[in-house]
Amino acid sequence: MDGNALQLTLRELREHLSDLRALGVMAILGVVLGFAGPFGTFEILPTGGRIAYWVATVFVTYIFGFGISVLVDRLLGAGRPLWLRMPVMIVPAGIGATALVALLNLTIFGPAYVSWGAVLALTVQCFAVTAAVVVVSMITERPAETGVTAAPGPPPILERVPLPQRGALLALIVEDHYVDIVTERGKTLVLMRLADAIRETTGVPGLQIHRSHWVASAAVAKAHRSDGKVVLELSNGLRLPVSRGYLPAARDAGLVV
Repeated sequence: MDGNALQLTLRELREHLSDLRALGVMAILGVVLGFAGPFGTFEILPTGGRIAYWVATVFVTYIFGFGISVLVDRLLGAGRPLWLRMPVMIVPAGIGATALVALLNLTIFGPAYVSWGAVLALTVQCFAVTAAVVVVSMITERPAETGVTAAPGPPPILERVPLPQRGALLALIVEDHYVDIVTERGKTLVLMRLADAIRETTGVPGLQIHRSHWVASAAVAKAHRSDGKVVLELSNGLRLPVSRGYLPAARDAGLVV
């Protein structure tokens, strides 16, 4: 497994769980299910036990489902259309969440709980929760894929950047199979193609200056030559070369004299 993808996923999961609204929704859902007692838990557990069980189940399913779906999306879904990414995220997340909750049930209820009917009900339950997690997270955390022009605001690429590093977009730099998103507040490494990253810079005028570099026009402080090559210096001091093939476009854009 790619270590960087896992690191980035854990960072995104920590940020997601720092949102009190998400924690509140999970807690409320757990309490509601605790009182309702679905899947036979009403008969098996007392009220306090049911609430504790369902709060734990919702948190485990939600957190595990979200983490697995984000990791799988980073490894397999980057650059793919939304309709293809969603099942790629839901299936492994649902399987993992089902296995984890099954272990929890086995610990609480004992071997007597293990039956084909119980496993089927648990699978439906866990897949429903993980599917809801994936759908809601992609609707709220990714730009909508519609033909409607979005209202002015930050470019979609910044949704991939942790809050502490979010700021004015300066550049995109290829690092192997990753793209380094450079802002005025720092850098964030994301698993995706440069072409896909550039498409998410909507609203920020900029230009690709190299097969591995894109810069925001407003971020260019000056241009100069170094060893016969044209180099752009950005507002944060970062220097990026302009390759010969992209030089005419850079001149037309006024980035190079």
